[in-house]
Amino acid sequence: MTIREALGSPASPQWIVFFWLTPVVILLVILQEAVTPFPSWWWPLLSALAQHLVAGLVVAIGDRIARRRHDIVPVITVLLMWMLAAACRGIVGGAVAESVAGVNPDYVLRIAVWVLISAVWLVPMVFAVAQFRRRRSLIAALDSAHYEQTQEQLLSDVSGAEMQRQLRKAIAESLDPALRQLQASLATSRGLLKPGAVAELSLRISQLDDDAADLSESARAPLVALPPARARLSRIIDVAPRQPGLSAVFVWFATIALLLVDTWRIFGPLAALEVVVSTSAAAAVLAVLPAAVRALRPAIFARRAQRVSVAATTLAIGVGAYLMLNSGIDPLTWHSAYLLPLLVTGLVAASATYFLAIGLADANREGGEQLSALDADLGHLRTRNLDLLERERRRMTDLMHGPVQGRIAACVMALNFHVASQQASDQHPADQHPFDAEPVLEHLRAVSRDLSVITASVSRARP
Repeated sequence: MTIREALGSPASPQWIVFFWLTPVVILLVILQEAVTPFPSWWWPLLSALAQHLVAGLVVAIGDRIARRRHDIVPVITVLLMWMLAAACRGIVGGAVAESVAGVNPDYVLRIAVWVLISAVWLVPMVFAVAQFRRRRSLIAALDSAHYEQTQEQLLSDVSGAEMQRQLRKAIAESLDPALRQLQASLATSRGLLKPGAVAELSLRISQLDDDAADLSESARAPLVALPPARARLSRIIDVAPRQPGLSAVFVWFATIALLLVDTWRIFGPLAALEVVVSTSAAAAVLAVLPAAVRALRPAIFARRAQRVSVAATTLAIGVGAYLMLNSGIDPLTWHSAYLLPLLVTGLVAASATYFLAIGLADANREGGEQLSALDADLGHLRTRNLDLLERERRRMTDLMHGPVQGRIAACVMALNFHVASQQASDQHPADQHPFDAEPVLEHLRAVSRDLSVITASVSRARP
């Protein structure tokens, strides 16, 4: 999956990401308006919702226009839409602050902050969610391919004798009921068949002949592929952390971009330094812990990669939160309390985003290669099994054309000859002689014996 497909395809998850970002947007706007003298406490919430709504409208309108010209919207067009939406966030936020609280709107700074955050966060988040969805569908496809491969392998292991046994059993079970019904009808009405009944019997035996031919040509052991269960969340994200050092750098940069500018503007340089120190320590934990476990306990890392990632993220958040509240770099504790929710949210969101974006991208690439190999192997197995089945079908057809279909055809010919001779007679239909059913009945008994012989001889069939 390319970045363009993730960002610009009709199935792009950008709207999912847009709604997921709502809590982060609210926390960030609360930080931005921490010292704005609004008349009521709910004004920052209203400003955040207004900014989010306007940004959503800008993206929706831009996306609709772009899709009139492109099936997959170019990356640059998507980025321009997002940047325009970010600028609108800053304009709306500044306008609300100026009109309600009477402060300087700081349009340039607000727009710059939102553009930076959008550039750093939206692309990897959309790409990560797209990789997550790709992983889910890929696991389902792999499960289905594995299941079909197992079934084809079982069929491939079946000998020609077993294939013959299945085909003969299917034919016998399909023809026996109709054959017994015909014999019972003839035995009951023996010597009393009128021309109309003879014609009807001819049609029924002709149908039996057609059924025998169809079964011998198309009988096969069908494979029923059970739909695989939907992959669980734990299975989708159960991949080893890929490049934990690089992921930690991205997490650090994303969290700094989220917090640093507004923290410096509102609370001063000491609070900004505290943010840098706390975020750096958290990023160091994210980089060191998975690498240490992989180096010291590779077996545990291979089996418990998901747990290692969760443990590293949890410990990183704990270290960052502790330093934010207890480092003493910024003497005003309430600054740290104000920043802590956004710091924790940023670390969690950034860790999940880059873990999925990097880890799942590599896992999906490997899974795609595995699926291609499975499909190729499955194609070879199917070709070989179809050849085997076709060979045994031909043998079964030859066997059925001999005793079974030959005797049935003789019955049909005798019945048709009697009907034709009666129709050519000058006698009145009421005076026509009844049909002697004994020869036909004897042929049908012989067909039953032939089917019994065919079914009983499966142990002697050879591939």
